Amino acid sequence: MIGSVERYSPAARRRGTAPAWWRVLRVLLVALALYLVVTRFLASSYSVESVSMEPALHPADRVIVSEIPYGPRVPFSSLRLPGQAAPARGDLVAVLPPFLNEPSLIARILEPVFGFAALQRLSLYRDLYGGRVSSYMVKRIVGLPGDTLRLASFLAMVKPRGSSAFVSELELSPVRYQVAAAVDARGWQPTFPFSGNSPEITLGDDQYFVLGDNRPQSSDSRSWGPLRMDRIVGKVVYRYWPPRAIGTP
Repeated sequence: MIGSVERYSPAARRRGTAPAWWRVLRVLLVALALYLVVTRFLASSYSVESVSMEPALHPADRVIVSEIPYGPRVPFSSLRLPGQAAPARGDLVAVLPPFLNEPSLIARILEPVFGFAALQRLSLYRDLYGGRVSSYMVKRIVGLPGDTLRLASFLAMVKPRGSSAFVSELELSPVRYQVAAAVDARGWQPTFPFSGNSPEITLGDDQYFVLGDNRPQSSDSRSWGPLRMDRIVGKVVYRYWPPRAIGTP
């Protein structure tokens, strides 16, 4: 009887209560685990940081990027699970540009934890010069594996695999979008980087050609070449900010 009273007394309850720091830590660990599951297998939130995708996306727009369409990446590795389909012409995608150093195993492990703690505002990724940069860029897929492309006046002309004729990217794409090609700077020359003209290039079996919609203001495959599939993070499926522009971009 004494044991029963002791077991349910306030003193016994105090002795059985976990310390406050442990309760807080447990909540944070559960939140981190949920964050990793959602962001690595379902979808992530990204903020657009440049004008390179105008008029489709603007700086400070926030979008949802899903890995489900192309297959979720296995955490802390470069492996992918099977997806619904391969990247398609006209898709808006989040990519890891090749000018980022290939992350080490430790960086791949710590990057999601660091992103969780920094509310996705900072990254451990660094460019070839050692500077810290965002680990992603949003671009549009213009060329698919096997395509031959050339650019004229900022518009991509594409000859799909097995075809004998070049067709405008806008005619080939099932997605409707606008290409911004206005150049305001004085002294602009067509031979400058990010030019509106480029020679033909034929893509390999695992290569995609990505461009920004705002061609004069975009760093993309014109300067750093085609991307492999393992550099495509996921598909932009929804814009949730600002409220006036909510919907599929």
